[in-house]
Amino acid sequence: MFARNDLEQKTDEALWELLLERKVMVLEILYKRHYDLLLNYGMKVYPNKDLVQDCIQDFFVKLHQSGKLSHTECVKTYFLKALRNLLIDKLSAVKETVDLEKVSFQMTIDDSVLSRLFDKNDEDIRLSHQLLEAIQQLPVNQREAIYLRYVKGMAYKEIAGVLGIASQSSMNLVARAIAKLRTVM
Repeated sequence: MFARNDLEQKTDEALWELLLERKVMVLEILYKRHYDLLLNYGMKVYPNKDLVQDCIQDFFVKLHQSGKLSHTECVKTYFLKALRNLLIDKLSAVKETVDLEKVSFQMTIDDSVLSRLFDKNDEDIRLSHQLLEAIQQLPVNQREAIYLRYVKGMAYKEIAGVLGIASQSSMNLVARAIAKLRTVM
């Protein structure tokens, strides 16, 4: 048997392998480790906290009940993609006429956070606001790719996994977004 402390030191991928062996006690660790990431990402995809929390809960229940799990290279990518798919399914199930591609993927930052980041530098605060406004002019998929790459620090392969596109396409998507931001700024 594994001591809880030992489990908490393991990588996501090592925990996933234990989950494949039906060691369901690792689900709690994975849940706690990724809940904030999933909630933040879900709120960017569709800004309804209750719905996002329900989808996160449903996802972990499905993991617990599933007897058909398979190996994954990146647990974080798997979780984000699964949450995105569950949100799409939930929105379809409640017959909400929402096309996820048309939902505004929002990237916002509180003025108080900017003030702390750029203490007494009004020019940096102004540029930050200008950048956020420019980001909102990007197509939804480019906004999402920029968020995953630069806010969450994900590799292009991971972004591709979340968005369901090829790795090269994720690189192109980010490059096009940056080019457009340069033009707008």
